[in-house]
Amino acid sequence: MQVTFWILVILTFAFTYVNGFHDGCNVVATLIASRSMKPFPALACAATVEVLSPFAILAIGSSVSNTIKKLVSESCYTNPAAKSIALAFISAGILAAIIWNLTTWLYAIPASSSHALIGGVIGAGLAAFGGGAIAWNYLWTKIVLMIFLTPFASFAVGFCILHLLRFLTKNASLRAQTFFQYAQWFNMTFLAFNHSFNDSQKSIGIIMILIGIYGGSTANIPIWVIAGAAMSLACGIAFGGFKIIKTVGTGIYKVQAIDSFASQMTAGSVLLVSSMLGAPVSSSQIVSSSIMGVGAAERFKAVKWNTASRILLSWFITIPIAGLIGAGLFYLFRLIF
Repeated sequence: MQVTFWILVILTFAFTYVNGFHDGCNVVATLIASRSMKPFPALACAATVEVLSPFAILAIGSSVSNTIKKLVSESCYTNPAAKSIALAFISAGILAAIIWNLTTWLYAIPASSSHALIGGVIGAGLAAFGGGAIAWNYLWTKIVLMIFLTPFASFAVGFCILHLLRFLTKNASLRAQTFFQYAQWFNMTFLAFNHSFNDSQKSIGIIMILIGIYGGSTANIPIWVIAGAAMSLACGIAFGGFKIIKTVGTGIYKVQAIDSFASQMTAGSVLLVSSMLGAPVSSSQIVSSSIMGVGAAERFKAVKWNTASRILLSWFITIPIAGLIGAGLFYLFRLIF
């Protein structure tokens, strides 16, 4: 492998780190906001789970990374004659995602790192290879459809779970509050596992594209790729983005322990189902929607809908803006490569 290959691998792991820093903190946002755990222990626990979760790919499969690999036709980037174009394409896609992630982090907007990466890859792919190279069936069914479906599901499930918990605990003593404080730790583990399992595969999918560009086999994922993605994601979470934690944990709705429990259970379940379907979904989108659903079930007017509308806007603009950045960077890198 050439030096350029390893530079792009490091760049991909840098995106994964930013992803953990940007999106991974959603895993502990409500846990911290409900004062059930201090920030640093919560981040450390989440990081430990997230560094182990990606290795489940070896037993469960890698349907999410396969979706990422198939967004752009493999014949386009594995053609030796078009290697320079392929390198410009993948470099532009990765950098577009990093630029948009850092921009939204700066303004404390919990936008989707997943959508930023997908937008960057699609935009650069269109610029590099044209519309015929894009797997539109994957784009519409596993990405665009899920942009609308997962927030609705998260909102509805969170709303129902909170109502059910309130019904079951209406005659409970104050010990119920203590139970939910500690039960969140289990839920956080569940959520962290499913977040890492889904998000790590996006970076793995990009590195498998890189391996394909350099003529390697993309049939099996090397252990070093899984380990690198796991470590990068966990390190990003360990140094968590407190701006995003504040926005998600308190900016939408002031959560209590029972609300956090319901939100975590909802988000973890939706992420698990999405991973089984091979959909590279947005954890920030799912967590934010679950909090909105829980807040609406508790007291509709207590939800800060102005903040929620800002978050909703970021969901719709991330793929188009990242796509434009990716296309622009492709034309720049085409001159370099």
